[in-house]
Amino acid sequence: MPGLDVAKQIWGFAVPQEGFKHPYLMHSILSFSANHLAYVNLPRASYYQMLASTHQAAALTGLNRALADLGPANCHALFASASLTVMNAFADARTHSKEVLIETFQLLRGMSFILNTAVPWIENGPFAAIIRPANSDQLNKPSALLSSFLIEVQAASYPLPSVSAESQARRIKAAEQLRQALQYSLETSGHPALRAAMTWPTQIDADFLEALKEGSDAKVHELLMLYCRLLEMASAEWWFISGWRGISARI
Repeated sequence: MPGLDVAKQIWGFAVPQEGFKHPYLMHSILSFSANHLAYVNLPRASYYQMLASTHQAAALTGLNRALADLGPANCHALFASASLTVMNAFADARTHSKEVLIETFQLLRGMSFILNTAVPWIENGPFAAIIRPANSDQLNKPSALLSSFLIEVQAASYPLPSVSAESQARRIKAAEQLRQALQYSLETSGHPALRAAMTWPTQIDADFLEALKEGSDAKVHELLMLYCRLLEMASAEWWFISGWRGISARI
């Protein structure tokens, strides 16, 4: 699991304990476990993927019901379940395509509502270490690859001639959001590529998401390609998004 050692201990012990009290969280845990078994046991991958999908569906059903009563009593379970739901969506993608990626963006945006609403409670509870930014002495020096990539992202926000004002404003804002997500992740996370890849889809405007779906704006597509490269960098480190390696060549 991502995070510092203390956060990994929470995922390994405290989160399962919370799952015994909240079935939707247990379904999220079981889905994540099944996805990992599919990853490490290829001959039985289809069997474990079916289990993962079944538990993911049950988790989403229970999670959506519990949202009506989101508060201090269940925020930790909802937070953990929402986080796992996103990771499971990346791990259990039926295909690795632009369409599925955008669907995953939409799920991420929905789950971010839970995460953002619960943060004040989480910060003062037993799961606080999961969301606490890392100190500078806990971070490794950014890789040369990520540092040069940040410069590319920054260049993507420059104005261009012969582009409509509306299209240009939309692209520049989304590019700046990607730059900020990566810059913040480099400063606060030991896993900046993953953190930024999970953050940017929750920040883009709805009209930019619609432009991604339409696919008619070449500059919007180029920005999506930059995101895909970021996702590929993260996939080199994390098994649950390993299926997205090479996505920039397929869209």
